[in-house]
Amino acid sequence: MQHSVLMGTQPDGLPLSETLLPQYLNKLGYRSHMVGKVKKTMAFPNWMGVKVAWEGRLSEMPLLHLLFSCRHLLYQLVIGPVVGGSPSDYQFQSSQQKNKGGMMKNERNICIFVEQIMHSMQDNVIVGTQEYGLPMNEMLLPQYLNKLGYRSRMVGKWHLGMFKWEYTPLYRGFESHFGYYQGCEDYYTHTYEANEDQWGLDFRRNKELLWNCTGQYSTTLFRDEAVKILEQHNVSEPLFLYLPFQAVHSGNGDGVHLQAPKSYIDKFAYIKNIQRRTFAAMLSALDDAVGDVYDTLRKRDMLANSIILFTTDNGGPANGYDNNAANNFPLRGVKFTLWEGGVRGVGLVHSPLLKKQGYVSKQMLHVCDWFPTLISAAGGQELLKNVTSLDGVDAWEMLSSNGQAIRSEILHNIDPTAVNAGLRVGDYKLLVGNVNMDWDGWYPPYQLSGDEQNLHYLNFTDDVTRSEPQMIQAYRQEMVREYRSNWPASVHERLLELYSYAEQSDLYTGPYARLGLGLSDESITTANENFDLQFKPERNLDRSGLKLPLMKDASLVGGTPVTLKCGPKPKNASTNCQPTKSPCLYHIPSDPCEYNNIAASNTEIVTKMLKRLAEYTKTMVPPANRPFDDKGNPRHHEGAWVPWK
Repeated sequence: MQHSVLMGTQPDGLPLSETLLPQYLNKLGYRSHMVGKVKKTMAFPNWMGVKVAWEGRLSEMPLLHLLFSCRHLLYQLVIGPVVGGSPSDYQFQSSQQKNKGGMMKNERNICIFVEQIMHSMQDNVIVGTQEYGLPMNEMLLPQYLNKLGYRSRMVGKWHLGMFKWEYTPLYRGFESHFGYYQGCEDYYTHTYEANEDQWGLDFRRNKELLWNCTGQYSTTLFRDEAVKILEQHNVSEPLFLYLPFQAVHSGNGDGVHLQAPKSYIDKFAYIKNIQRRTFAAMLSALDDAVGDVYDTLRKRDMLANSIILFTTDNGGPANGYDNNAANNFPLRGVKFTLWEGGVRGVGLVHSPLLKKQGYVSKQMLHVCDWFPTLISAAGGQELLKNVTSLDGVDAWEMLSSNGQAIRSEILHNIDPTAVNAGLRVGDYKLLVGNVNMDWDGWYPPYQLSGDEQNLHYLNFTDDVTRSEPQMIQAYRQEMVREYRSNWPASVHERLLELYSYAEQSDLYTGPYARLGLGLSDESITTANENFDLQFKPERNLDRSGLKLPLMKDASLVGGTPVTLKCGPKPKNASTNCQPTKSPCLYHIPSDPCEYNNIAASNTEIVTKMLKRLAEYTKTMVPPANRPFDDKGNPRHHEGAWVPWK
């Protein structure tokens, strides 16, 4: 039963040779009854996970491409590895490392789509009935903006605590909220599963549960709500709209992980891998939703005085991490790690209020900088003077004019539970302790049908940078054969049988279908004749139907991609850093992919950075994590997630 789950009329089941628990208990005189779902539990090796990033073409995402082209791209935006709530959720909202998005004043509207050690939020995320949240002594971004006359509205994901009403959006500065409280949920049923014992509805308007949205895609619901807010807003008042969409986060762990309407999935038939295809569909739906919000701002003549911030909140969960299909390649690591793939993100600021537009910002910016930056952009400099213990710095002038960098140091995290830490000072980055070496690889996005089911072979070598197609082709074939040699004959027979289902369902398509399922050498040879590791070329973006209002500079960035130069990858790239034994040091400008641990030859720098970490540690408050409290279980609240304290 190790491959997938039973579906429909598949002639399969738990072998009758197996005697089950009730059969044994009956022998002891028990009367066995069952209520609910027949289910089997499967344990997979770590490599059986799935996660992907966008493989869409820019012509399919016109609005996001337009926004990136017209204003400027944030190239070194440093985000959280995912701790506390959603890491950037709180670092954005306050400035001791908290965050998120919306619209502002001066009279400026601010639209946002999307340091923990001082908030007790540095270890993991809030899950289910854990009774803690962002401390109540912290004032959030909307609470400060409200003092400037803003109307603060929120649509989407919260994830900053919900065990008491006082921790929820309406008590933290927002006058309305449409969305959900927990960290993830099903895109269509809007139910959240913390674990197999805690499951229920998590969807509401303000404090009222919404039971009638089942079957409606969350991206569409959030788009419609945001558009309605903009259409009904009194334009004489400044607005802060915080719009953290659910996309492209994974759904429930025990459900369908990546979800999108079929009409969007069908747009990306050229993407052979079904996980990547679905991920692209999710992003395309998000792009359309952002486009509708943008169009509404334009129709209401609000763009001239608006700031749009579009940002990620953590690195991508690549290669199956968190059941997703994101792509950080060629950066190292994934979400929830301190590697660059976990903490380095991209974003954009779009506004006619910027003094300089159409450029790529390469200055370092930390997620907690958004708090003072947006307050400053709203004309709240006097408010900032009264904010104590401010970790973020005001970067508005830097971003507006492409000015000098305003920070040279970033504390990525100190987690006393996981026993790890990460620090960036100038060009150098230090990693110490258990920095999740299980997910420290360089993960190219899935390319073939079946990559998400079997090993992504190229991840098992340091030679993923080979450029010669013949060498890659031969090496992959070698890895396929080596891996398959460990399978017993019964596995091969079962895969042949499964392939017949795959053909009928059209789940796996193209010349790689049999290769993806690990079939005959002849099939592998045939597939490899057409093997191509290169990503699909992007189509030329047709801008004829797009309007570019209020641009001070008619020149566009165009479609020129931002590139990373990693340099040659040494054979020991995967093994030269062992941070549980000794600190690892990287020079990020010359080695953004973290190939070369240079700690041994730079002991003086390591010593100075360790002392700096020790200084940060002295200011750290203990993690606030709490155990699960069954009083909050949805089974006690008519099947819904509600505050229970």
